[in-house]
Amino acid sequence: MIRSVKFVSVLCLKEDERSVLDRLQKCGEMMLCDTQTSVREAAESAESLRRLELLRESIKPYAPKKPLFGEPPLVDRSEFENISEAEKVSAEATENALAEIAETASSIDKSKDLLARLTPWEDLNTAFEDLDKNAYVTLIPGTVRAVSYDRFVRAAEENGASVDLISHDGALAYVVTAAMKDDDLSWLGGAGFEKAALPQVNGTAKQNMESLRAELAQKEPRLQQLKDTLGQKLKEDHSADLLYEQTKAAIDRETAPVTKTADAVLIEGWVPEDRADRIEKAVKKATDVYSVEFRDPLPGETPPTVLGNNSIVSKFEGITNMFSIPHYGGIDPNPVMTPWYWIIFGLMMGDVGYGAMMLVLGLILKLVMKPKGAMADIFDVVIYSSVTSVIAGVLFGSYFGETWNPILFSPMEEPMNMLIFTLGVGVAHIFTGLITAMYYNIKAGKWLDAVADQLSWILAISGIAMLLIPSLSGVGVILAIIGAAIILLTAGRAKPTLFGKISGGLVGLYGITGYMSDILSYSRILALSLSTGVVGMVMNLLAGMVANSIPVLGYVFAFLIYAVGHVFNLALGLLSAYVHDCRLQYIEFYSKFYEGNGTLFNAFKLEPKTIKINNNTEEN
Repeated sequence: MIRSVKFVSVLCLKEDERSVLDRLQKCGEMMLCDTQTSVREAAESAESLRRLELLRESIKPYAPKKPLFGEPPLVDRSEFENISEAEKVSAEATENALAEIAETASSIDKSKDLLARLTPWEDLNTAFEDLDKNAYVTLIPGTVRAVSYDRFVRAAEENGASVDLISHDGALAYVVTAAMKDDDLSWLGGAGFEKAALPQVNGTAKQNMESLRAELAQKEPRLQQLKDTLGQKLKEDHSADLLYEQTKAAIDRETAPVTKTADAVLIEGWVPEDRADRIEKAVKKATDVYSVEFRDPLPGETPPTVLGNNSIVSKFEGITNMFSIPHYGGIDPNPVMTPWYWIIFGLMMGDVGYGAMMLVLGLILKLVMKPKGAMADIFDVVIYSSVTSVIAGVLFGSYFGETWNPILFSPMEEPMNMLIFTLGVGVAHIFTGLITAMYYNIKAGKWLDAVADQLSWILAISGIAMLLIPSLSGVGVILAIIGAAIILLTAGRAKPTLFGKISGGLVGLYGITGYMSDILSYSRILALSLSTGVVGMVMNLLAGMVANSIPVLGYVFAFLIYAVGHVFNLALGLLSAYVHDCRLQYIEFYSKFYEGNGTLFNAFKLEPKTIKINNNTEEN
């Protein structure tokens, strides 16, 4: 059911703008609409938000691990409404701690890098700054590949130079080559020598390495202490999350689309008709000088859609919303779609064991994970569909892939009966769509459309189906002829010319191919039912083979195969059933009566993700 909405205009003094927006945001019943004025910017708050986002991301490695399915910290509304100096100081202290950790870690990394560069030259007894100070001899530090070292030494001797091996690491030899100042050193490159870029330090390598090790001995415990202190602080300190949500809420208020004059502010939007009184109550709490006016949608306006279905149907609304939002003033397909989605999902799973697993695992995961929003609805869809899965399993005698005492027939043993059954389900599903379209056409006074576009096809398809049953073939011929005649005479009624009307009727009759294709699409129910049953049966066979082939341990392995195999088959079956059930609704069902193209109502409200507001401290 699509609920009625009202257009609301709130006029207040300019000095009351912030408090009015704050109350409307807390009320959470109004969807603001853009005005002719440009949306305001909140540059300072946006910068603060980006800074807080960076802070929240930076503290993740040091914050205590949150429980996988834990609740966010609870914050009183009075605390959320006011950004305290203590929160700012705490967040700034966290930033400073992170900066000190980063600075200390960077210093440690630099020291370790320098230590690694000095290590090959540890046995070089000459201070680095003295390598270039000899008046007669040139000392050149460098590296030579270990396999070429002997050849390099011979080349040095041939050119009147000497080589001092400092160290080697298996791949490279670290050497200092000594030659007279005036000697030609062009031979070095040809001998495989590469000059080393030594660190810019004074003293010997060993002296510097001892100093670096002493520094690391102090810095590394200090770094760990800083991390531990920050981690301890973050166990109880949620100031970063709280400030983030407070700033985000403030930005929503500061960027809310409003129309301003020199002294007043106009806030416009939509509100569900049955919640309109809450808007005035919220504004009244903010100021005594205000004006609140409501009106019905005007012709040409496109109000947002507010759905008002019962607690069961509302869980299936997300399925329709993924396809297209119902249009305000149009059709809400959810009350009609929900029972069909529920039934078809159960037929696709069609197993008592898997239905029971869906129910038990769904309830446990929902209890532990505490999902919200769309995810919670998906869990509920699975839990509800477990009932039809069990019922279908009993009718088809399927229990974890094994067939036992079917009431109707076993799809595994009688696939043709299952195919006929699923096609019958498809016809009933499509007829429901056509009947729904008929209902709304008749309600709108479009009797001809109801007869020509829906009843005609119901008669034609029913007649063709009866032709397959010998005892009903006579009636079937009559119904098929009546339906075809109506289509032929009315399908081209919108065409201006006689030729157009005739050709339109012929083209309309060709639409039977589309309906046949739609009906055949329901054979996917058979395919998914068989695939679930076959995979389950295979897992049972594998478990049985292992149990009988290995004494004692065989039963352990068999249980593992049985458990893992059926859980895997359940997960695969759930995914397939969800997707293919959606497809049947979107293409075969909704194409008969549903248009959509609406805009979902999106209230201006507080929606914190990292904290939970305790609303019991104040009543809106």
